[in-house]
Amino acid sequence: MQVYRGCLGEHNQQLTSCGDVADKVSFFDGKPSALRLASISTAEARVAGINLFSIRRTITGVIGVFSTFLGKKTFAAAGLTEREAKQKGYQIVIGDAESINRHPGGMPGAETLKVRLIFEAGSKVVLGGQIYGATSGGELINVVGALISQNSTAEDIVLFQAGTHPALTASPVAYQLVNAAENALVKMAF
Repeated sequence: MQVYRGCLGEHNQQLTSCGDVADKVSFFDGKPSALRLASISTAEARVAGINLFSIRRTITGVIGVFSTFLGKKTFAAAGLTEREAKQKGYQIVIGDAESINRHPGGMPGAETLKVRLIFEAGSKVVLGGQIYGATSGGELINVVGALISQNSTAEDIVLFQAGTHPALTASPVAYQLVNAAENALVKMAF
């Protein structure tokens, strides 16, 4: 089944469909996508619900936001990986940042959190991100997904005003999301 602007089929907008039965297209190039995730299905369901009487919301394509937890470590990804971005023809710049997820780092529950952000070199728009380490990465990857969906640039992310707390996050000067974007901007300057 094809999804047209959040509704089933281009020719019959009186039917709605969402979830695994609905075709998906990539946010990045509009081509068919095999992604089937609960987060995508629920977004489609919200669009179908709001569009019952008139088209008010649309889905621009699937991004893909994943997270899992293995051996006390979080593995998470949103958007394109380095390999996928190159396969799609993007010229990319990668920014990496690693820090402890508490401040000071000796606090109970402190763990290392690594963030990698992938940007399109010309526009500086974020295309993807990966997170590894601390359990807090499972929530932070959702922020990366939101940044991708809004076509945020490295400059946008560097200016991101993060709410930090010693028992909850990295220090404001070591905030991994911002520092990964800053790392990429430094590389783009040369």
